[in-house]
Amino acid sequence: MSKPSKREDDETEPLKDSYERRIDYLRISITDKCNLKCLYCMPSKGLKPFKDSEILTDEEIVRFVRIARRHGLRKVRITGGEPLVRKDILKLVSSIKKAGIDDLSITTNGIMLSKRAEELKDAGLDRVNISLDSLNAERYGNITNGGDIESVWDSIKEAERTGLVPVKINMVPIRGINDDEIASFASLTIDNNYHVRFIELMPAARNGIWRREKCVTSNEIMEIISKIGEVEIFSFRGKGPSRNYRIKGALGVIGIISPISEHFCGYCNRLRLTADGNIRPCLFSGIRIDVKTPMRRGASDEEIEALYLHAVRIKPERHLLNEDLRAAGLIDTMSKIGG
Repeated sequence: MSKPSKREDDETEPLKDSYERRIDYLRISITDKCNLKCLYCMPSKGLKPFKDSEILTDEEIVRFVRIARRHGLRKVRITGGEPLVRKDILKLVSSIKKAGIDDLSITTNGIMLSKRAEELKDAGLDRVNISLDSLNAERYGNITNGGDIESVWDSIKEAERTGLVPVKINMVPIRGINDDEIASFASLTIDNNYHVRFIELMPAARNGIWRREKCVTSNEIMEIISKIGEVEIFSFRGKGPSRNYRIKGALGVIGIISPISEHFCGYCNRLRLTADGNIRPCLFSGIRIDVKTPMRRGASDEEIEALYLHAVRIKPERHLLNEDLRAAGLIDTMSKIGG
């Protein structure tokens, strides 16, 4: 793993892991609680949430971000559960932004966002990802176990109004449930500057829905989109898990994230920090590094820094979902570790 190089302004280049990937992105789950029960995310029998004492405090989260920032951390995404159910979310957003994070975003189900978008923007939030798995109100309610689609559309419009743009809409196509809406979602990008992202179904809910045949692959998604119009490759600065396209003449962008059929591990640039204080270098790996316990036992910044550096150093080359089905059992539920 390469050492960071100092700049004149005392910033550092992002660390590189053992496979020469730049690690500059942290996903932070701040709660496992959620106001919805989406069928691919939450166990069918419900979920026993963490106790408040088990969750990292604002101070612990910000301390970790500041330590990682010394080593080139530039991008943070706040996830849940549903992050907007956390009461101190505005203070936390502000504190993370002030820690020197260039790109701060939230993934949300959009139910509560419309009433908080402006104050989140004022607190320092840059962008939002909104989960929306159907354009049909009844079907959306069934997928989410009671969600109100009008609240989500209100949040999308309010995010646009307040400048939390580009608004990204995350859609998980599931064969036999909502895969007939792929073309409709892609078409949203024609007249709107939305970034619609199709995410392959992952084995992460322990509720019986996961079967490989339920996963609509990236190739299938592309085949459907290509029937709408001519599709062009769309390139962003930097790298991420999404392969991006634009229907010729469209305002928005289509992204496809394929953790199952075509993994993107070769340029994965992220670590995860779970709500209960564990670093996960890879979503589908059993590796967990506890930082909460050392923090609460009085560990110095240097000791926490060493744990962060260790997490980067041991980040696996790739997940083994396609070779070892047991890897699917490493996630009890996505809501516990962040999407």
